[in-house]
Amino acid sequence: MCRRNPVRDALIPLLTAALLVVGVSSCKRNRPPDVPAVPTGPSICFKDTTYAFSTTATDPDGDSVKVRLAWSETLVSGWSDWLRSGDTVALTYAWPDTGRYEARAQAMDGKLLVSIWSRPLAVHVFLRRPPERPCAPAGPYKGGQDSTYTFAAAAFHTDSIAVAIRFAWGDGDTSNWSPFVASGESVGVSHGWSVPDTYRIAVQAKDTGNALSEWSYAHSLIIRPPDTLRKWRLPSSARFASPAIGPDGTIYVGSSDSSLSAVSADGALIWRYYTDGYVEYSPALAADGTIYFRSDDNHLYSLTPDGVFKWRYFLGSGVTSCPALAADGTVYVGANDDYLRAFNPDSTLKWFYLTGGTIRSSPALAVDGTVYLGSDHLYALNPDGTLKWQYDTSGSVRSSPAIGADGTVYFGSSNDYLYALNPDGTLKWRYKTGSDVQSSPAIAADGTIYFGSDDDYFYALNPDGTLKWRYKTDSDVQSSPTIAADGTVYFGSDNNCLYALGPDGTAKWQYESGGNVESSPTIGPDGTVYFTSNDGYLYALKGTSPLANSAWPKSHHDLQNTGRVGGGE
Repeated sequence: MCRRNPVRDALIPLLTAALLVVGVSSCKRNRPPDVPAVPTGPSICFKDTTYAFSTTATDPDGDSVKVRLAWSETLVSGWSDWLRSGDTVALTYAWPDTGRYEARAQAMDGKLLVSIWSRPLAVHVFLRRPPERPCAPAGPYKGGQDSTYTFAAAAFHTDSIAVAIRFAWGDGDTSNWSPFVASGESVGVSHGWSVPDTYRIAVQAKDTGNALSEWSYAHSLIIRPPDTLRKWRLPSSARFASPAIGPDGTIYVGSSDSSLSAVSADGALIWRYYTDGYVEYSPALAADGTIYFRSDDNHLYSLTPDGVFKWRYFLGSGVTSCPALAADGTVYVGANDDYLRAFNPDSTLKWFYLTGGTIRSSPALAVDGTVYLGSDHLYALNPDGTLKWQYDTSGSVRSSPAIGADGTVYFGSSNDYLYALNPDGTLKWRYKTGSDVQSSPAIAADGTIYFGSDDDYFYALNPDGTLKWRYKTDSDVQSSPTIAADGTVYFGSDNNCLYALGPDGTAKWQYESGGNVESSPTIGPDGTVYFTSNDGYLYALKGTSPLANSAWPKSHHDLQNTGRVGGGE
């Protein structure tokens, strides 16, 4: 019979309790991760384009987790790397087909227990649309050789996806793709051309999935060689003027800023006189240096050679006729009120004559003092203002007359003809062009008559009225020609160019400005050719010889724009 051990008996309950605690602890259950959050990402996607989707997974026991996403019922991603409980993970995918899909997330802990799949994110996958065809790039239309110019373009994407843009420069070179920018945002890129030519610049866009747009329509750029003709240019926007040149070489020209300016032969401004209206027509210089000009404030002005005001006369209506100056100092000027007026040099009115229409033609004065003027007819007036004769062309006469060495009067009409009248007003001949003749004729030393027409041609006629040649400019020729002593003929066109042609009609050069050339050029004593353009500048170009010594070598006859046979001599 064994005896009881009191110590042992006392320890047994304690050991039993300890074993129970250990047993309970060793049987605690590992729980699976919680259901992950619904994936976040785009709900509208495009086929074959990679997108990122994010989700967050937690584990109730604080264990690390891995996450995977199901992109469809049969397409499941691989497991991500281990994450801490509660971290966010992003996985990427590109659907190979269009359709409706549900993206779900699942988590797994270290003991390989997995969560329930999350609720789905509905994703609609469409066929990718490329960017829209960009508009033609914006930039200059002309430039110089070896200069750099910036062009801008924007491309839109129907689905508002970011786009990149590249430029094809027309010289075989294509720019790199720009950084991606928002749909419709402009991108600017610069480029230079080393060879003079006409280049066609286009742009193309791509989106983040490398879907390409069509190439845009092209923007044409003319690259010219260095400008070797221009001596200088000065801001002055006298659209219709032939600058007047004084005996000392000073150039007088008006401007749409309401001023008349005196400019030195090297292009420096000497002085400027302001009126209350545009000064866009030719000034005339008297023998004593007095300057006469008209302004759109409806006044005729008289200034001293240094730009000091002498007088002005209110004509009561707009004035589009330029003054003509007789040898005795009489000033003739027409106005839109249909009147031709004759003034004494002190501003007193000598007489006026009412024509039958608006006067846009400038007077021309014959050696006997006869005043020729265009309006609804061509008028011939005696020096005392009485009518000598009038000739009806059945069209308005805006062209200012030119007077030949034999007294023949040449002028154009809106009925498309150039007329040659005898001094007694009888028709000598007429020549039909394809449109209005607003250009005032010029007469060369050999009797050739030069003029332009709104039919886009410049004409040379023999003294008998037969065609010698004509030259096409592709735009209206309202500018009146000027003839140099070496036979070169200068004239402008509404295609922005000033032309220099030889007496046989061959082109010597053409100079492109930034606007229509409706004014009549003039030639300085050193051969410099001056003209104004609608781009707002007075240009001085290199010429070859001074003004021709002919019966009527330019608009308003001479460098001083007297409009008088024998004027300016």
